[in-house]
Amino acid sequence: MKGTDMLDTIAHPETSLELMLELQPEEALEWKARVNQQHIGWQDVESAAHLVALIQGMCRDGDWLVVQTKGSSSQPIGRYAQAMNTGSGFQVEVAQICRGVARNWRVGLGAAADEAGNTPFGGVSASQNLSLAGASEVMVSWLNGHGLPLGYGAALHVYQ
Repeated sequence: MKGTDMLDTIAHPETSLELMLELQPEEALEWKARVNQQHIGWQDVESAAHLVALIQGMCRDGDWLVVQTKGSSSQPIGRYAQAMNTGSGFQVEVAQICRGVARNWRVGLGAAADEAGNTPFGGVSASQNLSLAGASEVMVSWLNGHGLPLGYGAALHVYQ
């Protein structure tokens, strides 16, 4: 494959989220949130577009959203993603759970996010404070089973 052919296959950033919204999660997902001081219990995620609408609904500092494999609290393997409005952006973490061990990655832009660390209840660095579009892109990609989109990095914390 020639270099120019390869460039032709790369999606333009403004259309990549649109393309991801056409995909459906590979497994059943559920969500819960706190929005405007109101707690909302577990409900089904209907589609990738529904997920983006949930993220967009977190418009106040301290609002948060958790999306996970449906029924993961009773399964040995699963994954989740969580986002919180920081007042100046969004903190996003994605995780994989396997037999009681959670590998949790705090996501941000570039290699600086890898080096910024991931301390429970610790603040986020500037590189880990994502825009609404960035939070949406990361969560949709992760929950569709595609991992982190290009250009993002993450710092790992393991819970046992």
